[in-house]
Amino acid sequence: MTVGEGVAGSATTGSADIAADLRRQIASARFLQNERLPPERLLAERYGVARGTVRQALRQLEALGFVERRAGSGTYVTWSEGREETDVTGITRPLELVDARFAVEPHMCRLAVLRATDAELNRLRGRLEAMEACENDSARFAQIDEEFHLALARCTQNPMIIWMMEKIQEVRSHVQWARMRLLTLNPEVIRLYNRQHRAVVDAIAERDPERAAQAMKAHLSAARATLVGVAE
Repeated sequence: MTVGEGVAGSATTGSADIAADLRRQIASARFLQNERLPPERLLAERYGVARGTVRQALRQLEALGFVERRAGSGTYVTWSEGREETDVTGITRPLELVDARFAVEPHMCRLAVLRATDAELNRLRGRLEAMEACENDSARFAQIDEEFHLALARCTQNPMIIWMMEKIQEVRSHVQWARMRLLTLNPEVIRLYNRQHRAVVDAIAERDPERAAQAMKAHLSAARATLVGVAE
């Protein structure tokens, strides 16, 4: 893959996308430690963005310890193979996160059917009602949506699944997600998501594991379709 192959040509390409793409290439040894990256002008051409956007991406990489920017010389890789990778928020793209959620959340709903207490179901309903009350406030909806999915994870009584969902929410808090929320969350989409959330809660309350799993798959499919629509 050449520089910019993964994200160039998209109308919504931003500094977070470029930083993620470069970080992937550095981590996969396409750029080696102490190697100089292409100049900002060339990167801007390859990604199809302004040089200021590239500069912002390089600042993000420098803050994460992946590169060092040397005045009058260029940007050099400081990351080396074998360094412990503890933060995936900068390299996980929204579509990749949705795919990861497909692997976790449908079965999470099945476990919730088996293990959720009445108190936990009431907590889920409370989060659902709060989301339904803020269809014109995308920022508030996004915050409660995260709380809803974490509450759903806690219904499983499984510490590993709860931990996995906490990590998923950390990725969702990354700057690129704030941009995606701005592009995707409108009252119509929020109403759709709320109907799907309610279908999940109803199936769990009625102790129907497969219906709960299918309701979550429908929700994630809708989220993925929305993201694909923005990317196109």
